[in-house]
Amino acid sequence: MEVLLAFFGIYTGTSLLGISIRFGWISTRGWRWIHHALFAGIWLALAGALLWAFIQGMSWRWGLIAIAPFMILLPKFKPGSSAHCLTAGGGCHRAGKTYLPGETHPLIAKREYDHGF
Repeated sequence: MEVLLAFFGIYTGTSLLGISIRFGWISTRGWRWIHHALFAGIWLALAGALLWAFIQGMSWRWGLIAIAPFMILLPKFKPGSSAHCLTAGGGCHRAGKTYLPGETHPLIAKREYDHGF
């Protein structure tokens, strides 16, 4: 669970940083490398989360795989463009659907209880 939370936090944080840069809320002039380093960190976190999820047989592993196409497309769009931001937002939405309540929610598992009847 901590692995999924770490990935989700890194991805969301980097997406929010990019959106903040796009709208001019913050400036990374001279520090632009941080955004690129975080993008590399997302790939490492995704790989680690996928490896751990498949080894442990976690139900949300398939939701994580769906995030990869968004990350593959990000460098194809000009940084700061609407398409770049929408792609990052789409990946963030997919990451949220992996974590938030639903069929693949890691905290809500269907359990059968033996009540002794």
